[in-house]
Amino acid sequence: MSFNSSKFSILIHYSEIGLKKNNRRYFERLFIKNISNHIFDLKHNRIRLLSARVFIENINPDDWSLFKKRLKNVMGLSSAILMIEAHSQYSDIKSCVDSLIKDKKFNSFRVTTRRHAKGFKRTSIQTNIDLGTHIQNKTKSKVKLSGADLNIIIEILKDKSYVGCDKIIGFSGLPARSQEKALSLISSGIDSPVASFEMIKRGVNLSYVHFHSYPATSKQSVNNVKELIKILANYQLETKLYCISLLEIQEKIMKIVPDKFWVIFFRRAMIKISNILAFKSKHLALITGDSIGQVASQTISNIRAISDVSQLPIIRPLSGLNKDEIINKAKIIGTYESSIKPYQDCCSYFVPIHPVTKAKLGEVLNLDAKINLDQEYDKAINKVEEFFIKFSGE
Repeated sequence: MSFNSSKFSILIHYSEIGLKKNNRRYFERLFIKNISNHIFDLKHNRIRLLSARVFIENINPDDWSLFKKRLKNVMGLSSAILMIEAHSQYSDIKSCVDSLIKDKKFNSFRVTTRRHAKGFKRTSIQTNIDLGTHIQNKTKSKVKLSGADLNIIIEILKDKSYVGCDKIIGFSGLPARSQEKALSLISSGIDSPVASFEMIKRGVNLSYVHFHSYPATSKQSVNNVKELIKILANYQLETKLYCISLLEIQEKIMKIVPDKFWVIFFRRAMIKISNILAFKSKHLALITGDSIGQVASQTISNIRAISDVSQLPIIRPLSGLNKDEIINKAKIIGTYESSIKPYQDCCSYFVPIHPVTKAKLGEVLNLDAKINLDQEYDKAINKVEEFFIKFSGE
């Protein structure tokens, strides 16, 4: 058998979906739909579910690099493997293995067989042993069950079998948009896009809100955020961005509130406006990129003083991570380069020299009683800009 006469498919394993019980079919259907949307412009025959595995059938192996790039971004995907199709007969599987290893260089290998068709005479273990002996005699390579140079994977089904070894690892998690809606407060910095990604990986249906201080600052942060959300749409497929000016609110706060509390009150205003927006658009939680102790506003006392204004739960996926861990994740998901572009943040632009690090909630509430921002909140919401961002396949 040669590759020229072979048919190729992609075998996909999912992760947490397999732990679901009564609603497992819902997650499987959404997972397959998301796969289809990710590869909408790549040639394939069909996508089908068999024995808790997903197969993308009849692809061109020359397109495998494009498939790898797209499939790696499918939330819920544990792994994807390029497979040669074979008849469910040992001689045909063996011939496929020979074609597979023909031009490969390796010192060690293992064979991993899963036999779903009980009519196949050999057990999974016996198939591993027989093929392993054959490969060993042919290549003089050693069997190594852990850390082998080459792992040959075989799936034996009733109507056909699959043989492959080129495997990619996905992010796992749950299918994108399989959970309820939440609103992510996103800046054009490093942290909040990573926090957003972590929620996308949990299946949360995310929309985004970005606050700016234009025209006191440039609109570069808005442009950067659009770029970041376009990257995040590679994982979520489609989403919405709300852009809101905080400038008039900041100006009123700076006239009334002592400067050491400015950032606390800026962030309280963001949380308050985000609550109003979330209730209107039926989002059930807020997401932020806070990391405990990273900056003055992210001490536990200050987080308490900021969160007090929220009626919705605030989820902070990065709370326990340090900056290096967050940067490493940003590089992995592709947001880092966009996040380090210069921009003027609506809070850092007006940051005082000595911001309070351990705000007392009682003191913050006393100051809050002296400032009425309801009119400014309504004005900010009425001027919100909305952008719909969708995965384009680029």
